[in-house]
Amino acid sequence: MNHIKVLDFTKPKGRVFFTTDLHGHYDLLHEKLREVAFDSTKDILISGGDWCDRGPDSQHVLDYLNEPWIYSVRANHEQMFIEAYEGDFKNQACQMLVVNGGSWVAFCEDEHLTAIYESFKSLPLAIEMHTPTEVIGIIHAQVPYNNWNEFKKASETELVWNAEATAMWSRHNYDYKIAVQVDGVDRVFVGHTPTDSGEI
Repeated sequence: MNHIKVLDFTKPKGRVFFTTDLHGHYDLLHEKLREVAFDSTKDILISGGDWCDRGPDSQHVLDYLNEPWIYSVRANHEQMFIEAYEGDFKNQACQMLVVNGGSWVAFCEDEHLTAIYESFKSLPLAIEMHTPTEVIGIIHAQVPYNNWNEFKKASETELVWNAEATAMWSRHNYDYKIAVQVDGVDRVFVGHTPTDSGEI
């Protein structure tokens, strides 16, 4: 897996929007896209992952991931699905998936599950977006090493040992209220952690 996808938006045709943690609530996505008059011929939507589980329409995830105007990172819910699929939905990962809202998989045809697996498996851990004024890092949970450049250089062994889990699961900085400056990018967009305030 190439773990970081680089997007060059230094000369954008339209606008770039960010969303995350839809969890199968695509009706809410449609509502927000209508509010901003989203134009799929030139605008782009970038997602911080967690497309499925808990919400009512998780099985329709490929209707979105296959759109040319959407870019997404891989998050922990995509990873749970991947690991459950690779265990033929008979392993501990499957139990974890179901507990976390993934019971919808029981109502999908095998071919559909395979297509979802292949799409999820192809997602990068992060996106590096170059804009006219800054470089933005997009990741689901937390930047490994709190350093974008170190994360970019991570070997396959480092990814498996630590960096993948940090990127998709960690709340360490948030939970311990650690104010971190992530080196190597101007700004970082994340999801994963619900907040009481609902503020960005």
